[in-house]
Amino acid sequence: MKARNLLIVVLAVILSSCGIQEQKAKYVFFFIGDGMGVSHVTLAKLYADSVLNDSTAVAFTRFPVSSLSTTYAHNRYVTCSAAAGTALSTGTKTSINTIGLTYDRTDTLYSIAKKFKEAGRKVAILTSVSIDHATPAAFYAHVGSRGSYYDIAKQLLKSNYDFFASGGFLEPYGSKPDSGAVSIYELGIQKGYKFTSTFTGVDSLVAAGARSIVYSAPNPAPSSTLQYEIDRTNSDVSLADITRKAIEVVDNPNGFFMMVEGGKIDWAAHDNDAATVIHDVLAFARAIDVAVEFYKKHPNETLIIVTADHETGGLSIGNRENKYDVHINLLKYQKVSKERLHKLIAEFKENNPKAKFEDLLKLLADNTGLSKEVELSDSDIIMLKVAYNSSFRNVKPAEKTTYSETDPISKVAIQLINSKAAVGWTSGSHTGQPVPVFAIGNGQELFIPLLDNTEIPKNIIRASGIAY
Repeated sequence: MKARNLLIVVLAVILSSCGIQEQKAKYVFFFIGDGMGVSHVTLAKLYADSVLNDSTAVAFTRFPVSSLSTTYAHNRYVTCSAAAGTALSTGTKTSINTIGLTYDRTDTLYSIAKKFKEAGRKVAILTSVSIDHATPAAFYAHVGSRGSYYDIAKQLLKSNYDFFASGGFLEPYGSKPDSGAVSIYELGIQKGYKFTSTFTGVDSLVAAGARSIVYSAPNPAPSSTLQYEIDRTNSDVSLADITRKAIEVVDNPNGFFMMVEGGKIDWAAHDNDAATVIHDVLAFARAIDVAVEFYKKHPNETLIIVTADHETGGLSIGNRENKYDVHINLLKYQKVSKERLHKLIAEFKENNPKAKFEDLLKLLADNTGLSKEVELSDSDIIMLKVAYNSSFRNVKPAEKTTYSETDPISKVAIQLINSKAAVGWTSGSHTGQPVPVFAIGNGQELFIPLLDNTEIPKNIIRASGIAY
């Protein structure tokens, strides 16, 4: 490694002495898989290889540079998305729930996206969740609480970035319906922003010379997000779709910076929903594939970085019940997310308040494979019957998870599938594990060996030749 670094320095000196400027990355893609730990990536690749028989999936794991990054916050080892997002966007540690401010919230921190914009490059911010969520917000907002969604959205309108794409806004009309706040859409129009929920609308706005375009998915899932990949239909947009459209919008001779967040990897991991995690990691990987297509056209001018803000769930491949065996193939029988399963069970209960346990088993068989392709033991049946009795007799109502609701039946059903597949979880929250870092392109050598998350944005700026 020392010899390699010495060679790089020598070459730089030679180029400088000859009056030749070292070429910098003009086009930068920064992919952040929210909550995506090493095990999440490994599980998705294992599923792709062994179940889908697709050795080309999760291709970013074959990037020439792979490393790890620490994620701790200023005031806590186990970080949150706000603090981690700020570290990844500004290169500075901050406190929990803080976005774009110092740990004591007395000074402003500016993101690398702003620096790219000031350097004359176009900027796009994309996510599979809402555009005012913690990670995307870290690239344009400065708030003491990540829950200040309306304030965050107003700050988006001050960024003058070129393109935003997401599931939408969480509080476009203010934190309270009767607050009398001016809508984000009205404020945006006053500032020259253009809003659309179709790709043809994006194309028309680009053709008309629109300065800042905000795209929101036409059929968002709850909380203004893209649909989970496992639930997505052909009429729903994917993260790859909006990445491809974003490239069309911001591609220009001066270059661009694009942040793309796979936000619902984290949400699925909070739910301890392995199958849904797999499909969202695969969706994230397909978005990265779109960037790789662009890289192949501009290999000497493009840099692609893939990492995560933190790990969620303490995911393990292998558990106590299965010892040294894994049965990841069982996850292919799960057809919907835990969130969607909860909705289906609620609808089933409403339409069939006196339904028998056997009727419920058929619904589970159709959507999860339980009792059909996935064999149930006597103890499994007992667990499901207890959940059935709790739910249908209203003994135990639905409980709130981090980003959704779950009922006793869907909770037990997903637990059983995970356990039989040999997937384990230690937490429904974040953990302090290091996260993966992958890189390809101009400046890739800057992202090894073990990094701290604050070094990543600094190295991105360095690779781009922009003053930090």
